[in-house]
Amino acid sequence: MRFSTLGALLITTALNLVSAQGQVSTISNQTSSLISNYGDSFKNAGGKVLNDKVNVYIVFYGNWSSSESQTEQTTFMNFVNGVSSTSWFTTLKEYTGNDGNAVTGPLNVAAGVIDSGSHGLTLNDSNAHKQIITDAVNSGYLSATNQIDSDGIYVIMAGKDVQDKDFCHTNCGYNGYSDQFQYMFIGYPGTCPESCIPPPINQASPNNNPAIDAAVTIFSHEVQDILTNPRKDAWTMDANGTTIELGDFCAGSGVSEDVWFGNMQQTDNNAKYNIEVGDQKYLVQTIFSKNKKQCLLSSD
Repeated sequence: MRFSTLGALLITTALNLVSAQGQVSTISNQTSSLISNYGDSFKNAGGKVLNDKVNVYIVFYGNWSSSESQTEQTTFMNFVNGVSSTSWFTTLKEYTGNDGNAVTGPLNVAAGVIDSGSHGLTLNDSNAHKQIITDAVNSGYLSATNQIDSDGIYVIMAGKDVQDKDFCHTNCGYNGYSDQFQYMFIGYPGTCPESCIPPPINQASPNNNPAIDAAVTIFSHEVQDILTNPRKDAWTMDANGTTIELGDFCAGSGVSEDVWFGNMQQTDNNAKYNIEVGDQKYLVQTIFSKNKKQCLLSSD
């Protein structure tokens, strides 16, 4: 059997690992070219957002058995479980669905499982990612009733031994959906640090692990998209054949670090960060405020 729970028990309630704090800076004084060109025309195309409490289910795929890997799991889950209590998350409340309900959170890590490689360690497409999630749910390790949570978020966090066809080449992570659920895939950034670890934390990172700190940064991008555009019919637009989602406004080619990350602080080991969740520091992507037409670390 390839599935195993995180520690001895299935996580079925909040982790009680964090108490959230605010970030250390507020806004970026610049805007990206996407904001200049498309900020005013970015509207809801008619779909729903994920509002109210959103359960997050995490599949750590591959080899996560070492003590370092277990620390990485905790670092990642602490962020996911606590970030919605920070003022960084409040900018997302500007985004409403076709029913008028706004993204409010909280995010809640409802369950987590280690899958050591049920579909092999070389993954070829999104169908494999979806099947990994479906199998994890059906195994009982993500749901005591083997039921999909259609209003939740499923996360595949790949281990360092996992190869994915598009990872490192086309993306560092992405979000998608099936008929029943929305999900994101994040590859292990240490596999290709030059592509998937942001320069501010490439050498030194706030949790002394550039790979998992980069995974948090990637999550901070993808969660913006998946909350505001879970089925690809809400906060999205076409720009000359390119699909734009919320997270794209403050990241990507040609976007300065000031816009991408806002005003960063520095730890004693020269690692940069811009948010605190509990007693841990992280580097997150800013969020495009449609009201202020800026990339923000906080709307306060």
